[in-house]
Amino acid sequence: MSTRRKNILITGGNFTNQGAYLMLCAAAEQIRSRWDAQPVIAMQTGSERAKRWVGLDSLLEFPKLRISVWGGNPDRLRGLRHRMPFVVGAEIDAVFDVSGFVFSDEWAHLDLRRRADDLIRWSGRGVPVVLLPQAFGPFQHVTEPVSDLLDACELVYARDPDSANFLKGIARSATAFEKIAVATDFTTVLRSEEPRGSAHLRGMVPIVANWNIAKRAAERGGSEDAYVRNLEEVVRVVRSHGHEVYGLCHEGGGDAELLRALAGRCGGLQVVEGLDGRQSKWLLGQAPFVVSGRFHALVSALSQGVPGLVHGWSHKYRWLSEEYGVSNLVLDPYEDPGTVEATVGARLREIEAVRKSVIELATVKKAETEQMWSDIEKRIEL
Repeated sequence: MSTRRKNILITGGNFTNQGAYLMLCAAAEQIRSRWDAQPVIAMQTGSERAKRWVGLDSLLEFPKLRISVWGGNPDRLRGLRHRMPFVVGAEIDAVFDVSGFVFSDEWAHLDLRRRADDLIRWSGRGVPVVLLPQAFGPFQHVTEPVSDLLDACELVYARDPDSANFLKGIARSATAFEKIAVATDFTTVLRSEEPRGSAHLRGMVPIVANWNIAKRAAERGGSEDAYVRNLEEVVRVVRSHGHEVYGLCHEGGGDAELLRALAGRCGGLQVVEGLDGRQSKWLLGQAPFVVSGRFHALVSALSQGVPGLVHGWSHKYRWLSEEYGVSNLVLDPYEDPGTVEATVGARLREIEAVRKSVIELATVKKAETEQMWSDIEKRIEL
């Protein structure tokens, strides 16, 4: 009698946001190696070609039509299953969520009640749910759905102490409180992949823009252009210190537009687009240092021992910088261009001093990630 293959559903990942893609790939690798299980994602997420490239199957459900195939004979659609590998709900053995930074007042507009209920529903069917390391909070407007989710999860990992404290502040019981642990971002151990035609970029400094930073400037009464003007001055200062610079698009169209606008102001600035997260990680690992407003671009650099000048907008950036001992390299993305030369110049002089410690801490963080996965493996026995 054959034993059914084990399947673990990954929620919160996608193929468009490269941070979400990195987490998707990192979780899939561990699912295969530690549980000898098949990683699965929602049917509507990504193309079949993209899924096959990462080695993912689809969960047979159509949320917009409110159709979710739970049980019955999964072979009744044998022809479809042959062309498009899928599983039904009853074949899911665990759920790993990799949402990154969703459960917070910052993203209350994303219908967090529905997101939480989707995960709670799995737990209610006896399927263990683990929230892999991500940022949480603050909570004021979305307290109830997140508290409900804490009650339902098997394990909850926060990326930083602030996130853990936000969660503990809304935990309804000692049991929920004890589920919460702090762990570093888990993409640290994910392998990178060298992109074709990239040899000329080795040793150059990538500028990784974030359209969200520009948007937030406008929301706070400033100008979206303030961020681009700041980046323009950063490029000038970095070049004046003898470094070649290029723009690296780590996300989609918004970041690319920002970098093209920056290239229009900075002569000879190449903009690299169209790479996936693994390929971007390889490029970031070849740099002497990076300038980034994207969290996972910073993780990809720091976890390979490459220091970064940090343009952050939430607590997750501050804690990431502390983890790798580069707190002094955090910059204000809206700083007046007139003072950028002095600020960035001083930070560039500090980079060499922290490089050795960043390399050492990168090794420590990878070991911590492996330990986290071992702890989950002990808890989730399939």
